[in-house]
Amino acid sequence: MMLRGDDRGVTVQIGAVLLLGFLVVSLSLYQATVVPAENRQVEFQHNERVQADLVELRNAILGTASTGSSAPVGVELGTRYPTRVVAVNPGPPGGTLSTDALGSIEVRNATADDAATPGADYPETADFWNGTTHSYETRALSYRPSYANYDDAPETVYENGVVYNRFDGGNVTQTGQPIVSGKRISLVALSGELSRGGSATLSVDPRAVSVSTRTISVTDAGGNVSVFVPSRLGADDWRALLDRSGAYDPDADGTDGAYVYRVADRPDGVELYFEPGETYQLELSKVGVGGNVSGTEPAYLTSVDDPPASPFTDRTYPFTVESRDKYNNPIGTSVEAAAVRGSVPDGVVVEPGRYRYQYTAPSTSGDDSVKVTTRVGSSDPAYDVDSGDFDGERVENVRYELDVQADGGGGGGGGGGGGGGGDGTGSADQLDFGGTTQSSNDGRFRFGIENTGSTVVEVIGFGVGGSLVDSLTDANPEFRLDNGRANDDPYVADGRIYSLDTNATVSGGQTPEVRLDGLESGGTPVSRNDLRDLEYAPDSSTSTADLYVVLEASDGSQKTFYFEQP
Repeated sequence: MMLRGDDRGVTVQIGAVLLLGFLVVSLSLYQATVVPAENRQVEFQHNERVQADLVELRNAILGTASTGSSAPVGVELGTRYPTRVVAVNPGPPGGTLSTDALGSIEVRNATADDAATPGADYPETADFWNGTTHSYETRALSYRPSYANYDDAPETVYENGVVYNRFDGGNVTQTGQPIVSGKRISLVALSGELSRGGSATLSVDPRAVSVSTRTISVTDAGGNVSVFVPSRLGADDWRALLDRSGAYDPDADGTDGAYVYRVADRPDGVELYFEPGETYQLELSKVGVGGNVSGTEPAYLTSVDDPPASPFTDRTYPFTVESRDKYNNPIGTSVEAAAVRGSVPDGVVVEPGRYRYQYTAPSTSGDDSVKVTTRVGSSDPAYDVDSGDFDGERVENVRYELDVQADGGGGGGGGGGGGGGGDGTGSADQLDFGGTTQSSNDGRFRFGIENTGSTVVEVIGFGVGGSLVDSLTDANPEFRLDNGRANDDPYVADGRIYSLDTNATVSGGQTPEVRLDGLESGGTPVSRNDLRDLEYAPDSSTSTADLYVVLEASDGSQKTFYFEQP
């Protein structure tokens, strides 16, 4: 008997094999095309976020340079792909944030313009800013991604206040340039070593090394003022940046508020040339990130408040000097002062880097000399305040040449006008509130004071603070009291004491008016309505007052006037 074969199961087997093959091919195609495309989108979106992080970090660096305070900024070094059930992801994408050597910023052919900054920069700042080149080492900060699929992702770079993306085909800037604004030149050097890779979020905390609390005026000396900027951006990039910010004027006509007339490529950077015959405001600062941040040291000594050129015999006059680093900002150090014929006792520290002394003229008329140095203990007689070889032209020294007059004047100097025949020995405790307050414009506040004593009070300094205000600026002058004034803005309104450019004298029984202008909060003038509402609050304090004003007398005493809104 013959049995016939049965092939009914073959069709099912073939179908299963085909289905399995189809699934394998589909998964392979999904793994090869869909997963990379989706992951590339994840990487692209992460790259956009990290660019925004670098912009935020740039803003934090610039803010730290101008205020001294900062908050950490998170930089998202990497990200994660979405979880997949059957497909396989590569390792998490990441990147590296690191500092790179860049070179040195150089300010060339700039000399201190004494005419534009009377008092504070005459003439000792010109000993340092004398047209020679000043160099400031700086670094770049770069983020380099390591992606599996976004192959043409850029390197994102911060340098000289600008964030930009470096592609193989060129650069694309993400921010404007902060270096030039009208006649103001602001330079921020970056210091430190940082190199961190991975996919986590890195917290970067910029810290101030030298805060731009001082602005000096400079003009050209034997050639145009120019700034060399070490940069991997070319001259065309910088022209575009300057043009977009209204700072580029290739015609050099000086009528459009733009003063950079030429940008030239140089090895490892570009050079910005400024129009000649102008006076520029120069701000310098230094900020550190990571480790091995280098500090600063004293570079020169300058006078903030001079004693009068013709003091009277046996009278006492204040004067103030300031030790500055090469960024023109105050830095604490040892200071020594002496007079040839008169006397100069040990001074007091007004704030780090700023020192106030009292010069008492001799009892006989004639020439005298006051000598101050930061090179305390030097064996070089050029720095010995008791030596006849003391050299006032050295940048670490200040020398005042005085012509002492026979007694017959009316009060101590420092630029104060005179008032009522007193001797300027009164205390700030003699000053009382005069009973009136007023505000006619935004940012303006007035109040009266009264000298309740019989001796003249010489006011040599002032400070402002309170919850309503954070600065005084752009008023010229920002502070006035009778014949005294201060106009070296900007002033930080945190209670610190600033010296007056011209001291004020308040005679016994006199009732002058304290005038404040340019009161601002967050860059906006304080509303006149808020200022009009203020009432004198003698029992208040610096922590609770809406506004307070400190007056400092020549004897070092202080009187604070508090004001609060009802």
